Amino acid sequence: MKKQSESIFVCSSCGNEFGKWSGQCSACGEWNSLKEVKSSQLRVTSGKQKRERSEVKNLSKLVERKEKIDSVFPSNISEFDRVLGKGIVRGSVVLFAGEPGIGKSTLLTQLVGKNGGLYVAGEESAEQINLRVNRLGLNAEGFDVLETNSIEEIGEILERTNNVYKIVVVDSIQTMMVGSTLTGTGTLGSFGSVNQIRESTFRLVELAKKTGTAIFIVGHVTKEGDIAGPKLLEHMVDTVLYFEGEKNGDLRILRVSKNRFGPTDEVGVFKMEEKGLREIKSDEINLISGNQEKVGSAITVVMEGTRPMMVEIQALVTESFAPMPTRVFSGIDTNRGRLLVAVAQKVLGMPLYKYDVYISVTGGIRLDDTGCDLAIMAAIFSSYKEKIISGKGGHTGPPVLVGEVSLLGEVKKVRGMEKREKEVKAMKREMVCINSIRELRNLI
Repeated sequence: MKKQSESIFVCSSCGNEFGKWSGQCSACGEWNSLKEVKSSQLRVTSGKQKRERSEVKNLSKLVERKEKIDSVFPSNISEFDRVLGKGIVRGSVVLFAGEPGIGKSTLLTQLVGKNGGLYVAGEESAEQINLRVNRLGLNAEGFDVLETNSIEEIGEILERTNNVYKIVVVDSIQTMMVGSTLTGTGTLGSFGSVNQIRESTFRLVELAKKTGTAIFIVGHVTKEGDIAGPKLLEHMVDTVLYFEGEKNGDLRILRVSKNRFGPTDEVGVFKMEEKGLREIKSDEINLISGNQEKVGSAITVVMEGTRPMMVEIQALVTESFAPMPTRVFSGIDTNRGRLLVAVAQKVLGMPLYKYDVYISVTGGIRLDDTGCDLAIMAAIFSSYKEKIISGKGGHTGPPVLVGEVSLLGEVKKVRGMEKREKEVKAMKREMVCINSIRELRNLI
């Protein structure tokens, strides 16, 4: 038997590997970011290698085992199940991301409190979590807490308890590491480094598949809104969830961007209250500030998953005295907002090149539905003309505008029009249908 030892150099910024050291990483351009990593000793034998062989499994035999263990179980939170599909899949790994203070730990604490499980605290102490459990009014009987930053300790606990936990929450992946936790550094770097996040996630994925435990990983986001760490992190897990909303508001939206076991177009709606997050039904959602017609305001209906939601879009167009006019878009994509401003200037003849334009979506949610384009255009036009958008009359409140705006100013229909119209009728409002944004002049 012969032992071999090799060293490679890994960039702590982008994670790329190199055979020799250099002052600058050729992949990302960072200086002094290459760290030497000694690979594990490899055992080379001249004969057959003694290791556990992979087993070929027949799918028909896996069906027979379904009677003993259910592969999917409910989370006891209906909005959570709506986003995941039918429920939580055993052996799955879910990446749960969101801005600081948005309520990630609160929602996952409610998940463990209602189902029982293990909460791995990498950032908090057991006493702090106990305070949150008591504040939320949860049952602490089946709520276990493990204070550790070591991936190896998590594996040892699951093996020692004979995989008794159905749910394990790791809060957060940026505080976990493989290797020594006494000094805060290991062979793959320190806490939060690209290599530590990648290796820790890989170990957790292996652990979930081996034990059949559903593991929820909390991930921090950068100031750009992306998950901190390598992009490979999102590819390794089974499901990626985003928790968003305004910190000053009480509405929270749970979105899914990747789901191997269910849909990716569903959303869950929660409301932050004194005793945690409460599920919100469709008829409770109200993102309109009032029923009065206002200058610079337009109402639209967007599809969030399979549910229609009526929202208000507000615009402020004011004369600019700067060489470059300001463009601020809150709740919509920046590039989409700039495109609509350019179309409004070209088709409607508004000299927006010398005006500041501010767009905001009430309720603190982010809209990806192109059906809100017409309402954005109407709000801009209303603010510029200093006149309200009015319908044909006979209905309560301002009209509802739905449609996608093309580069030529044409208004196109979008998906889910029947559900949108039904929601508008239920709210006793009027939906206005036009074929071009030029017809907005007739509504003012």
